[in-house]
Order: sequence, then structure tokens, then C-alpha cells
Amino acid sequence: MRIVLICFNLLLGITCVVAQNENNIWYFGNHAGLDFNSGTPVPIPNGTLFDYDNSSTVSDIAGNLLFYTNGETVWNANHQQMTNGANIGGSTTGGQAAVIIKQPFQDSLYYIFTADAFGASGGLKYSIVNMQGSGGLGTVTQKGIVLHNPSTEKLAGIHYCIGKFTWLITHKANSNEFYCYKIKANGLDTVPVISAVGQIHPAGPWGVVNNTAGQMSVSKTGSKIGCVQFQSGKIEVFDFDLNSGVVSNPVLINNTHPGTWGLEFSADGTKMYVSVYTNSSILQYDVSLGNAAAISASETIVGNVSLSPCPGYSGATGYLQRGPDDKIYIAKCNSNNLSVIESPNMSGALCNLVDVGVSLGSGTSLFGLSRAVANECKTTGINSFQNSILSVSPNPNNGTFSIDISNASEIKYLDLKIFDALGKLVFAKKSASSDFKIIKTNLDPGYYTVLLDGNNESIIKKMIVY
Repeated sequence: MRIVLICFNLLLGITCVVAQNENNIWYFGNHAGLDFNSGTPVPIPNGTLFDYDNSSTVSDIAGNLLFYTNGETVWNANHQQMTNGANIGGSTTGGQAAVIIKQPFQDSLYYIFTADAFGASGGLKYSIVNMQGSGGLGTVTQKGIVLHNPSTEKLAGIHYCIGKFTWLITHKANSNEFYCYKIKANGLDTVPVISAVGQIHPAGPWGVVNNTAGQMSVSKTGSKIGCVQFQSGKIEVFDFDLNSGVVSNPVLINNTHPGTWGLEFSADGTKMYVSVYTNSSILQYDVSLGNAAAISASETIVGNVSLSPCPGYSGATGYLQRGPDDKIYIAKCNSNNLSVIESPNMSGALCNLVDVGVSLGSGTSLFGLSRAVANECKTTGINSFQNSILSVSPNPNNGTFSIDISNASEIKYLDLKIFDALGKLVFAKKSASSDFKIIKTNLDPGYYTVLLDGNNESIIKKMIVY
């Protein structure tokens, strides 16, 4: 069976059909795990990971586990230590301890980015995994390479479909500088885009949780970055330019909550949720309001989570993570379940915070979850210049598919191009719209990008994934 990835760029709008399942399996906490492949998270107790803070897990495009890491060790799909996967340079108490980023258009190469705990001297590092090693179970080919030092514990990522690259977004310690690194088809650009903007994030001594701690997240649309400082309780929101990697327009929320810990955006990017380490309340802010006074005034407690602090810790409310289902999951230390925000786009109590939202079976939540890279390809809604309704069927298909356009009579000419996974043009057709009912190709099985331009308009506004 062929699987064809269909993207339509029609009259300034674009629609895509693709299955993206790389974030469908999570391993985190104390041997906890969730499998989202069925559409509903199911507990999986087979992981070997222990991590107080955020870990990172990656699967293939079909949702099959590839590997996972707590920032110190990498485990393969058999839950064994990956070849050369020990001591990769991070820390299990490093906040967002690790983020895995696939090298675009490379099925076998992955970067693991790690940050040292407390803004300490280990700095931001990267390691490289080649999945062709060890009989397909993967090998760490390089590890612990320093990118900059000192670094906060804050790591986030966003894949930019139109640009065909991924950003790793970090923040330097004892500085107000964001460092954004681009990962392209030919690898990591080690020269960052630096934006000096917003508050300084002072570091402290090893072992003392300070302002380098606290979550940083990027919205699913890629337009916003939010980050918190644990010790001071400062919360900031920024604009982010997906094309240039520039962070700008800092908005410092007037309300401060010392111990501010987790932060995540709703899928539509209008709401931001914040957790506080020693408090059971979950806060919501309407970041679509734009200015600091309005956003601060929108602060709403949307509910509370039940707490049972881990031994030796004063707090229990953990980090937040948007799932593949666009719900937001909340870690609770020493709990066998996660809290879930069922409808994050909604205001106030309508977001529906469920305290006992999903069971972890025999696993136990600590403070973190499985950190994933955001993907603006998966924004919801349709952008079309004249309300065109586009469909392709069947998908997956065997190389022959049909295209249906609701207002085809308004579109005189269509230009179809199909690209393979490496971006090579493998099929093209340009003709009157009436000739596009049935498309027949002789392509080999695989994944393809299909671009369809209408009436010579070729400006892409946004990708929508279904």
C-alpha cells in the first residue's frame, strides 16, 4: 500500500493530509508511560526510565517506538540501553532535561538536546542518534557536545513545515538572551539566532532551584513563546518569528507566583496555562488580548489538582505538556494518574480540568512528562481564499487518487507537483481544472508531498493537517 501525503496550496490557502505520530508514545516519571496511538492514552508499564523532570520520547511516522531518554541515558525500542547511550551529558533533574529533534528529511538521524540542572556549568549539549546502527535499534554516534554555556533548564522546539526546518529554542543563564538553533536537512547550524529581550534569568548554585528553572513552551502555531522563572515567579510571553528565529515583543505578566513551574499553550494559541510547584491551582491566561494589563487581568483559576508530594519535596504540581490529542496533561508528583485539561481552547471552567484524567497503571508520575517538539503543520482550521473545500480520496492509496474541489468552476488552471521525502520533484501536471478529477501516478510506495496551485497563485499561508 502506498501512503501519499497530500498538500493543497490553492488560492493562497493550503490543506494537508498526513499521519504524524512521532509523539504518540510517552515515557516519563517512575516507569510511567502512555500510548496515544489508539486516539485515547493507554498506560504502558514496560519502560525502564526514571526521571524527576521532563524526558523525551520519539516514534516513527507510524507511531512505533524508536527510543527515549531522561537526559542522561538513551533506551532503544527494546527498553535496553542504546549502544553508546550512557552519560550523554544531561541531568534527570534538569527541568526540560531533554528534547529529541529529528533531522528533517532524514529517516535515521536524530538530535538529543540536553541542559544541565540549576543553570550549572554543564551548559546546553547535543548528541546524535543514528537509527541505522545496531541492527535498526540505533546507536549514539556523538554525545555531550557543548553548544553554549551557561544555559537555563529551558528547552523547546517547533517544526516549521513551510520552511522545512526545526527550531530548538533555549535561553542563556544569567542573561536575557534567547538562543535559537536551526536544524535543517543537512544538519544542525551551531551558530544561533540570538535575541536579547525580556527579563534576565539569573542562575544559582548547584542544588538550589533558581530562576533558570521553570518551563518554556512554544505555541502550536509557532507564533508565541511563554516562559516562567521559578524563584521570582515571573511569567513572560513573546512573539516568535518562525522564519527568522527572532524572539520579540516581551509581555511581562503583572501577577507573580513564586514557584511557578509548568507552562503550556492551547492548540489555537489563545490560552496559556501555568502551574505552581506548591499550589494545587491551575491558572489560565488569555494571551490573545495582547497587552500585559489585559493578559494579567484575565488570570483565572480553572481548577485544582489533588496533591501528594514526593518524599523529600515540598511541592507536587509538575510540568504541563500538550498531547497528540491537543489536550493538556499535568504531572503530579507521587501520583498514579495525570490531570487533564480536556478543552484547552475554551475560557475559564469551560476548559474542563479533570483531576484524575488518565491512569498510569503501575507507573508513577513525578514532576515531568515526555517533552515533544511542537509542529505548526498540525494547526486546526482551514485557510482558503474563497472558501474552497478540498478533498482527496482514498488516502492512503495505491498511487491513484481523486481530487474534489467544491468551487472548481471558479478555478481555470491547476498546477500539481508531487515531491518525495527528500524534496525531489517526481511528478507534475498542469492543466485545466476539469482534467484533475483522477490523478494516476507510477510512484513507488512511500510518503509524498503534493502541492496544488490554483489560478497561478502560489503564496502559502498555512498548513493544515488532518
